[in-house]
Amino acid sequence: MSERERKKKYERRGMLLIQKLIKRMKSQEEMIKKLVDKINDQQEILKLYYTTYQEMKRQNQKKYLLGYIRMRDNILKDIEEVKKSDSSNEEIIDLLELYINDLDVLLEDNEVEILNGCVGEMFDPKIQKSLERVKTEQRELDNKIVHVFGCGYQWRGMILKKIYVSVGDYNNE
Repeated sequence: MSERERKKKYERRGMLLIQKLIKRMKSQEEMIKKLVDKINDQQEILKLYYTTYQEMKRQNQKKYLLGYIRMRDNILKDIEEVKKSDSSNEEIIDLLELYINDLDVLLEDNEVEILNGCVGEMFDPKIQKSLERVKTEQRELDNKIVHVFGCGYQWRGMILKKIYVSVGDYNNE
């Protein structure tokens, strides 16, 4: 075998080896791509699980906080009833006000903001709920709060309970 034939033989053998290496690299590249896709899919699934978990946790916290809110509202109503009755139960009122203060601290510790409405301010349906529309003959009272029935509550930007109000309704007839 001549030197030239031997070179060609080695060149062919080299080309075959290079082609085999290219094939292996392509198959490994495909395997890596599949693995990356699997990892991406798993990351998406983990993100979905985490988001679902956070939402469930938030909903459970909301239920927990709403219990405190109901308790606070009921105590406030009881205080008003005791004040309306002619009994001079200062001690009862003081005790109930202590409960309210404790509940206020609990709610604040859980990042609950107590929202109050004021008579005369503009009605805001995002944070207030109109329980009734009150006819008024004064134009300046149109769509303004004329009576506040209770507090509202907001937690981390989410309204837990709106402020219950009466709203003025001016009708120029």
